[in-house]
Amino acid sequence: MDTTLPGTNSALFNIPQLAEDGSNWITYKQRAMTAIGARGLMRYLDGRITKPVPFKTDSSGKVVKPDGTAPSTTEIEELEKKIDEYYQKDSLVKQHVFSMISDRLLLRVQNLDNASKIW
Repeated sequence: MDTTLPGTNSALFNIPQLAEDGSNWITYKQRAMTAIGARGLMRYLDGRITKPVPFKTDSSGKVVKPDGTAPSTTEIEELEKKIDEYYQKDSLVKQHVFSMISDRLLLRVQNLDNASKIW
């Protein structure tokens, strides 16, 4: 049995737009949450995801971990990958929500920090 998910452009993930007056909120919300959940991104929608924090730079310009020690190159790369993944997935959820709302509403929410605040 094939368990792969359909692509992003699949009709399975086409959600009708939220009505300007919000009259279809109940069905819109359920469809949107199901589509986003099917992609494994629900934590980005409901705010349970923790945004990775980059390492800080000390006064001499060296990168340091929260305990003040120097991270290894591997640790830096791993953290950078986690940060990139966070922004990629958060942006995917934001784009999904943006594609289902009116331009007028989009202009009101586009500058919010993350997908859960937009939702």
